[in-house]
Amino acid sequence: MRKKLLLHSLVLLVLLAGCAGAPETADPAAIAAFAPSSSQEAPPEEVFVDDPDSPYPMAEWSWQVDMDGDGAEEQVVLWAEKAYGSNEIEPDKWFEVTTVGLHPYTLVVTAGEEEFRVPLGREESGDFLRYPYYFPLDSEYSAPIWTEDRSGLPVLVLAFDNMSQGGAGGIDVYAFALREGALIRLPVPEYSVEAALNEEALTALVTVPETGYTETLDLNQWLEDKRARESQFNWDPSYDESGALEWPAAPGNIDGLCAAEAAEEGIILSQYLYGTAHMDGMGFLTTTLTWDKEEPVVLDQRFVWC
Repeated sequence: MRKKLLLHSLVLLVLLAGCAGAPETADPAAIAAFAPSSSQEAPPEEVFVDDPDSPYPMAEWSWQVDMDGDGAEEQVVLWAEKAYGSNEIEPDKWFEVTTVGLHPYTLVVTAGEEEFRVPLGREESGDFLRYPYYFPLDSEYSAPIWTEDRSGLPVLVLAFDNMSQGGAGGIDVYAFALREGALIRLPVPEYSVEAALNEEALTALVTVPETGYTETLDLNQWLEDKRARESQFNWDPSYDESGALEWPAAPGNIDGLCAAEAAEEGIILSQYLYGTAHMDGMGFLTTTLTWDKEEPVVLDQRFVWC
């Protein structure tokens, strides 16, 4: 799995700051009308110190898309909000941080006279972000994806690389559709696995219980492939004193989402598979997902062994 540098110690927590309108640096100027308005205020006991040279909040992405198929385009804007961190010198204050590139975000969709505003990452904690460390959408594992559902209507998928796992990686994925005059957040499920090891044959039967997809991993072949790619390591099976297999183990553990990309219909999602230890990576579960109205539909699912 990939590793990322941890934030500078200055940044202990990133909080959402209410938006006061588009800054002068937002371009094009037409986007200014769609700036999120101030709807959240800091508690009286907290002091926020803004950077006078900060461009935030600012519109990082903007699209004109007919999301509901009525022939009229909607304005879709993704806003990067102000981010704040604390320090030990003045612990009673929150100082705006502009150097680390991580921000909370707000999605704003305007359809005619109706405006929909969705703060991302704050579903369970109101103003305070659960996992606020979102990398911009032009970073390696973050991306805006325009795709389609089963009916052919547009769906906006936002995959955010985050720091929620202490630098170990992971993405938060949001999917939105405009249907019957409402902005709907579509479900993006994560899947689990169950694995049964056949020690004598050295195979593992791996199943996704939510969908019933099953595949048999030939561990002998997996070890051969490992030897071919990484010959500097010992890839022989190991046994304990009683002769029971200690390693390799069946890949019965799975992480959350770690990658998302566009498919011809819907999106392709990846989850990391491993055996006993997390570093003992054995491959990925890849799922091609779309939606029928508001229900997720699995078009394809498979294991990619590595």
